[in-house]
This record gives sequence, structure tokens and C-alpha cells, in this order.
Amino acid sequence: MADSSDQQQKINTLLEEGNRSLSLNDYETSVEKLGEACQLLDSIHGELAPESGDAYFAYGRALLQHAIQQNTVLGDSKRQDEAAAASTASSEAKPKTTSNSKFHFEDDDQEEEDQEQDEQQQQGDEEDDEDDFQTAWEILDLSRVILEKNDDKETRLKLADVHLCLGDVSVETEKFDQALPDYRKALEIKKELLDQGDRQLAEAHYKLALALEFSTNEGDQAGEEIKNAIQVLKKRIESIQSDTTKDEEDDVKGKGKATSTPAAADDNKEVKEIKQLIVDMEEKAEELTSRQEKQKEAEALLKSFLGAGGQSAVTALNTATVNDLSSMIKRKSTNNPEGNSNKKQKQ
Repeated sequence: MADSSDQQQKINTLLEEGNRSLSLNDYETSVEKLGEACQLLDSIHGELAPESGDAYFAYGRALLQHAIQQNTVLGDSKRQDEAAAASTASSEAKPKTTSNSKFHFEDDDQEEEDQEQDEQQQQGDEEDDEDDFQTAWEILDLSRVILEKNDDKETRLKLADVHLCLGDVSVETEKFDQALPDYRKALEIKKELLDQGDRQLAEAHYKLALALEFSTNEGDQAGEEIKNAIQVLKKRIESIQSDTTKDEEDDVKGKGKATSTPAAADDNKEVKEIKQLIVDMEEKAEELTSRQEKQKEAEALLKSFLGAGGQSAVTALNTATVNDLSSMIKRKSTNNPEGNSNKKQKQ
């Protein structure tokens, strides 16, 4: 009994330290602590036990953030290496004067060997990066399986957050079509359980919009989801203004009149932040609308030139347009990783 109590105390300590590290963006420490906590929970309660759901979710989030961090670091390092290589190549482009051409060939051989070693190291780093995202997906999916066993409001909201994180993994690995069902499931749960002006809804709508924008066949729906996010934020402002007015009326109750004004609510820090978000989202929506109109014009032009046989060219245009949008978001430097987990990733 004492051993079990000691183990539970150790689990609690690991979870506390792991979550603290996660909040401080110390993802490496967080992964280590939360991973150990999950192992101990499995040893006590067995795999996929309800007691492990929250721990696996925290562990999966830590793995995801660590993978993103590592991907960013590797991406910055790769750009620096490429810039240094370009600078070196430029300086070495000038003819070398030497009394013995043998030395020149030896230098070339050494340069080729160094370049090959660098490429092998880069390939190894990229494969590790893919594994990090795959591991995050698998752990989050385990959390999904566990949380689906309960139906209370708190657990279902956690399940929605798990689906959001699963969608984030898919977006980070450029599997935009795969992200859609997870984002939609998260949105479905949150719309059922949260107020219409809850900012969590706006976040879910916006993430879905980003995945739709780069999806294979549903890009035309992205603008509508951004508009939905804007409507949620406007309802949030209305809610804040209503609460502010009510509070001020309570303060002056019995004095004969209320002094509340809409301007008082507008001074609220959150309202200012939301208004700026709305401006940014409206610009994004206009940009999407303009791009879609231009794409439709291009498709119509192709059809007029190619007639009934132009469908394949239109399809090629759609694919090219999606690829061209890639510069608008951070993209991985490697091909999409494909892997297996307890839940088969949707293709």
C-alpha cells in the first residue's frame, strides 16, 4: 500500500513539474517528465485507463510543441548553412593558382566528402523531425481513445482540444486534408457545449479555415469559416459590453441614474485585442475572396480556350494554386511523413 502511495506521489510530482515546464516553454524537460508520468500510470492502472487521459494529453501537447520547436531550429540552421555555403562557393569561384594541380584535385575531393557528410547529417535530422511529429500524433491519439470513454462536459471539452492538437500535427506535417475531420470534430463539440461568443469557437473556426485554404478540394470554404470566426468575436464583444453595463448599473443602483456608456466597454483590454483580431481576419477574408475570384476567372479562361477537354488543365491549375499558397505559412522542409499509430491516419 505504501509503495502504491509513493508511486502516486511521484506521478503527481512529475505531472506538476511537466506541466510547469510546458507553460514555461521548456518542452524538452516537459516531454521527459510527462513521459515518465505516463509510464508510471500505465504500470499502475494499465494501458488506456481513464486515469491516464489527462497525462497523455499533456504529454502529446509537449511532444507537439517540442517537434515544432525543433523543426524551427533545424529550419533556421539549414538556412544559415545554405547562406554560408553560397558565400563559400562564391569566394571559391575565383581561379586558384597553384604550382601543383594535384593539390587542387585533393581539395575538390575533400569538399565533396564534406558536402556528402553534411547532406547525410541533414537527412538524419529531418528523419528525427518526422519521428517527433509522428510520436506526438500517436500519443494524442491515445488520449483521444481514453477521453472518448467518458461523456461529461469537462471530458468532452478536453476531447475537443485533443482533436484540435491532432489537427495541428497534420497541418505542421502539411497533411491539410487529414486535419479537416479533426478540426471539424473539435468545432462540433465546442459549438454544442460553449456559448456562441466563446473565443475557443473563434480559434476552432480559424484553424479549420487555414486547413481548408490549403486543402485539395475545399479551399473555397475557407473564407466562410473566417467569417464565422469573426461573428464569434463580435458576439464576445457584445457580451463584454453587456457585462460592463450591468456592473456599472449595479454600482450606481439607488443613486437615481446609471452612468454606463459603450465607450467604457471599448476601453476594456480584451475588447481592444478582439477588435484588432477582427481587422486582421477581415483582411484575410478579403484576400481569400480576391484570390478565389482570380482563380475562377483563370479557370473560365482556360475552359474558353480548351473547351470540353480543358478539365484536366483546370485541375492542374487548382493544384498549382494550392502549392503557390505555401509561402503564406511555415512549412516543413521535408516530404510528408507517413506512419502508423493505434488510429490509422486519414489519407
